[in-house]
Amino acid sequence: MKIEEYLQEKYSKKSYKTHVYMIQKYLNYMGRKAKTAQYKDILHFIAHLRKNENYTPESVKRYLSEVKIYYNYLLETGQRNDHPCRELYLKDKINRQIKVDLLYSEETLENYLKKTREDPDGQLKKRNEVIVSLLVYQALTVAEICNLNTEDINLEKAEIYIKSEHRKKARTLELKASQILLFYNYLKEDYPQLTKYLKAGKPEKLITGRLKEEVKPKALNRIINENRKTEEKLKPIKIRQSVIANLLRKENDTRIVQVFAGHNRASTTIQYKQTKLEILKNAVNTFHPIK
Repeated sequence: MKIEEYLQEKYSKKSYKTHVYMIQKYLNYMGRKAKTAQYKDILHFIAHLRKNENYTPESVKRYLSEVKIYYNYLLETGQRNDHPCRELYLKDKINRQIKVDLLYSEETLENYLKKTREDPDGQLKKRNEVIVSLLVYQALTVAEICNLNTEDINLEKAEIYIKSEHRKKARTLELKASQILLFYNYLKEDYPQLTKYLKAGKPEKLITGRLKEEVKPKALNRIINENRKTEEKLKPIKIRQSVIANLLRKENDTRIVQVFAGHNRASTTIQYKQTKLEILKNAVNTFHPIK
């Protein structure tokens, strides 16, 4: 069995190409030595990634995982009887602090939403406004937006239910007053036309595509940026991070923001807090007389 066949059998089509690419990079580096490489050889490869490729700690760890997969393949196909790096783990400190000084202000987020309202794209105009409003007001991830069904929207209570397999991430959030009329008009006027060719019986997804198809998370970024100039393009993850950081900047309780964001741990939420140095930098940028 070739390595490509092994990867196709073990992993999804979605991740197959990534596995092939990263393992091939390792094989190209090792050359003929790959099948017989020892612990120290793999350390040399890791050092090469750090020094010559300038990879982040996250990327280096990912490559090590792929190298382990390659030697699992050799073991399972009888081409080797030992694993040279099974017990090798990297302890690089990964900086997970969010750069809050580079995020969007509340005013910028409102302007993004206003720009979406000016989009002339017919039936898709309200749909796109619904998407951006969920990013700006509820700080949802693209996966959470794509996973929403129409039954998750309760306009009478002005609430939206966010499903999740993890109990801490499932939550009910308030809808803003401006969203209630927007959602009502979208569901009453545009949604029936967008979904009239969908098969009956399935839960009705809140967001559908131009061709009435179900929208995948990766496509959401393209959808909301279709008619925008390069400098106006929206980044969903950055919008989410900005909303969370702005809530903490208003001195909201960390626990409340944690529940709002659907974070498993409070430590994840705390990453969005400004350090004293960042607060000082923002103050200088805002009030410096030369500005």
